[in-house]
Amino acid sequence: MSNNKRKPFHKKRFTPDPSYVPPYDASVLGLGLDFLKLGEEVAAKLTGAGITTVMDVVVREEKDFYRIYSFDKKNLGELKSALNNRRLRLKPAAEVPPKPARETQSNELKRQDGARPKQDQRDGRDKNREGAPNERQNRQQSKREPKEERREQSERSRANDSRSGARNKKNYVSNPDGVSEKRTKEEREARRPKRPKVEHPVDRYIKINKSNKWGFATRDGKEVIKPEYDDVFTFKEDMCCVESEDAFGFIDREGKVVIPLIYECASSFSEGLACVFKGGTCGYIDKEGNTVIPFVYDAGTAVTGGECRVKKAGKWGELHIADPDNVRWIN
Repeated sequence: MSNNKRKPFHKKRFTPDPSYVPPYDASVLGLGLDFLKLGEEVAAKLTGAGITTVMDVVVREEKDFYRIYSFDKKNLGELKSALNNRRLRLKPAAEVPPKPARETQSNELKRQDGARPKQDQRDGRDKNREGAPNERQNRQQSKREPKEERREQSERSRANDSRSGARNKKNYVSNPDGVSEKRTKEEREARRPKRPKVEHPVDRYIKINKSNKWGFATRDGKEVIKPEYDDVFTFKEDMCCVESEDAFGFIDREGKVVIPLIYECASSFSEGLACVFKGGTCGYIDKEGNTVIPFVYDAGTAVTGGECRVKKAGKWGELHIADPDNVRWIN
């Protein structure tokens, strides 16, 4: 019996593209997966792969999710649908250069015919008369073959055109009033009000990665925070959430740790508060690390307009920071 043991297979760890910045608000990117309202199966697979925030999701392409164990096409469809409901998208896939067109068989025959030396053709005509009938028969046969080939190509082309016409006719069937569906769609799109363009703030720091560790540099490339963390968020209110050895905390613009890395998960600061997890439940802390909302909830969102959403016992509710004891439960 062999003592050789098969080495375990490890998939290559996903490394985000540092040049790609998702075009969404930083407060949304810092939210947890509960914001997407995913099913338990998909949420469990993502969490098991270390994907815990909206940022972790939208910096990945579709192909990157198939690296996750047992993550299938159905799970990906549910994830994309949940993102679409929140007006979010995955990272666009990189463009693949088109393949060069293949040379057709008829062009190949013509090219080979043209490359044949004229001397060989003259030598063939100078053969003895005894073999001349067979030679003429071969030449006639070779003339017929390209014609038959061109005829077959012409028939295939007409068949393709017929199928294409049928598809076009199917796609642009006229409505009973005689107006095509294409024109109706264009008119409907023209009447639809245009959504105002959202200008996303651009931070003066950019993320940098060295040896799979993350830090920050200015936009002209000067390093300001040494890459020493397993993951970093973007700066929000001059505070940044960082992760090291599965623990979360916060640093300031100089890279100083102002809130220790003692939390199981955390989101960025918003209106002076951040949602963090400790002991399996979440609450809210201020920039000094003081607990403002106790750790009694299953999930929470960023604070917006003095209020946030919290989840407890399967129900979501509205929590006002000024009156945190009176939560208005929605469902």
